[in-house]
Amino acid sequence: MKRSALIAALLLWAIPLLVITVLVARNPSRRSAMIVYHQAADYWMAQAPLYTNPLEYNYLPVYAPLYAPFHWMPVPVGDVLWRWMAAALLASGLWRLTRGSDRAFLIATALALSLSLGALRNGQANALLAGLVLHAAACLSREQWKTAALLIALSVAVKPIALTLAMLAPLVYRKLFWPLVAALVLLTALPFALGAPAYVLEQHRAFVANLRFCSTVTTHRFADLNGMFRTFGIELPSAVSLAVRVIAGAATAIVWWCARRMEEPQRALWLYLLATTYLMLFNPMTETNGYVVVVPALALWAERTLSQPATRTLGWVLVGIMVAMSALSPTRSPFKLFWYPAMTMVFFGLVSALLWSKTSSHATDHRES
Repeated sequence: MKRSALIAALLLWAIPLLVITVLVARNPSRRSAMIVYHQAADYWMAQAPLYTNPLEYNYLPVYAPLYAPFHWMPVPVGDVLWRWMAAALLASGLWRLTRGSDRAFLIATALALSLSLGALRNGQANALLAGLVLHAAACLSREQWKTAALLIALSVAVKPIALTLAMLAPLVYRKLFWPLVAALVLLTALPFALGAPAYVLEQHRAFVANLRFCSTVTTHRFADLNGMFRTFGIELPSAVSLAVRVIAGAATAIVWWCARRMEEPQRALWLYLLATTYLMLFNPMTETNGYVVVVPALALWAERTLSQPATRTLGWVLVGIMVAMSALSPTRSPFKLFWYPAMTMVFFGLVSALLWSKTSSHATDHRES
């Protein structure tokens, strides 16, 4: 069979999704983040406050009307379709960034799937965000600026944390700047076309207040850098935590700028890894299922190094890191709050070292020639 690898990869996606579909059909409200989305859509249509619980609805106001079409569908049709849409974006994004290779797609799928199933099962917006960012990276590597800008703007609508990608990408992809500005202006105007202006303004004020509250959360339930410290009973002062985030953000921008001469699609893959690693480590409300956002980047870099003889040993190390993360995926172990960010940091460090060594080697060869 000529395309057995492609068929195997598609089955890897389809079989667990069929199981999830059955589970959702039997009990739509069990393990579902979508209860919050349905509630937000109801609130928007009733012009009621969206931000009634600071730790519940952490999205831009526009997310509520954008989700409304799924809310209007019969239960559980909308809930199932939402999950399949997120999975389809994830799978097709991996396909685009694995260079259209059936074998590479199968490997990336096998590595990414187990760490993605939790978010897909719960219907979390993070799975949709991961798919949108995957496609945005693929478009950037192909110089499809308008489509990339639209996808990045949609990513921000789905999760405001995607602003990190929106700020980083134009630093190197200069031709993205104006299409992205236009897309973000459109995103800003959209809720005013879907609701009463006074109500929309009030919800944006409430969103800012909610954001401030979330930035000072001290509960030991999140898997960011603070969560790593809290695992050992250490609490970083809020001022220190904020300073670390700002410094790390500046460092991320500098590292990204230094990568401007990389070739595609490596440059787009590096942006994806940089942006999502920063999000996982420095978003104070990163949940373990939220790692679905960075997992495709880890899978793509692991597959990429594994496929090249010169980096195959490192590739197996990166695969080992992902397997180590996957081993805890089905459990409720609180150790994941340390393990996931720690393993992501190690993975990022190894890929950074690889790229640095390649850059140094290239610079040396250029001087000698």
